[in-house]
Amino acid sequence: MIKTYIYPTYTPSRDKSGNLYIKYFHDAFSYNDDFKVVNRFWQIGIASLFFNLDARLFIIQWVDLIPGKRFGKIQFLIYLVLVFIVRLFGKKIIWVLHNKHAHKGKSKLVDFGMKFMAQKASVVITHSREGCEFFDSMYPNYAGKCHYIPHPVYSQNVVPSKKCEYDYIIWGGIDKRKNIVEFLEFTKSESFFDQKKILICGCCRDSDYAKKIQCIAAEKKNIVFLNKFFSDEELADLISKSAVILFTYNPESMLSSGALIYSLNFCKPIIGPRVGNFADLEGAIQCYNSFSDISQIKLWDNREKNLEYISENTWNAFPQKVVKLV
Repeated sequence: MIKTYIYPTYTPSRDKSGNLYIKYFHDAFSYNDDFKVVNRFWQIGIASLFFNLDARLFIIQWVDLIPGKRFGKIQFLIYLVLVFIVRLFGKKIIWVLHNKHAHKGKSKLVDFGMKFMAQKASVVITHSREGCEFFDSMYPNYAGKCHYIPHPVYSQNVVPSKKCEYDYIIWGGIDKRKNIVEFLEFTKSESFFDQKKILICGCCRDSDYAKKIQCIAAEKKNIVFLNKFFSDEELADLISKSAVILFTYNPESMLSSGALIYSLNFCKPIIGPRVGNFADLEGAIQCYNSFSDISQIKLWDNREKNLEYISENTWNAFPQKVVKLV
């Protein structure tokens, strides 16, 4: 049994995004007989690593977010010291690489922290082939250390479709990196979208960005903007009433999208940028190079390929895929 420490811990009281990735990650290892997850004093964030040095395997994620947390610079310094100690003790570290850099923009502190992790990690895991390419080009001294494991699915249940009310749905947490305003501005000059009903649903914490979307929605009556947090049941209802699931992400920092994986269970046409795990799933989904490509994409049946991905990439199978690399 491998004693394993995982950072961060899922805390419903703090995490309001609705993304259950880290919860499923912890559960996958906690319910696997080959692992014993230790997480003493998880409430103190990365500093809890100090109280779990008896672990043999350390799995660390989202180091790019540490500097932006409360007392971020202090936490970042603690992270550097503790990771150094773990390696000094000869323990194994797995770094799960999710982003190319901080979503809020490039940061020298984040860049240093990621390079430090590239050096100290025994193995690096990413959920897109592009993640491996990025790692090898960014950290050539450690090329070959990064491995691709497809993002596990959140459920094996297929959600049935309902009577269609929307031609396109753009869903999830709404912020600037999603390129939604840019897409809506593009639709103004593209007659193809004039008769298409577009639903944008998700919570936007940036009031200025939300106002920009609201202004365009008020101008174009075929656009519906629902700015709120949706429960899983509410979200499933809206997606099941939509013909196409559309992602408009800015490809600059993105390597993998959990929202894409969540969407597979609806077995609906999915369209997204040719980047990260969108490119890996091309065939199950359709990719575009620019917004102008979207109008040329014909609807298709992706049910078979979606079901194949769902059956092959479960959370139950994930820990064994990880341990083979260590």
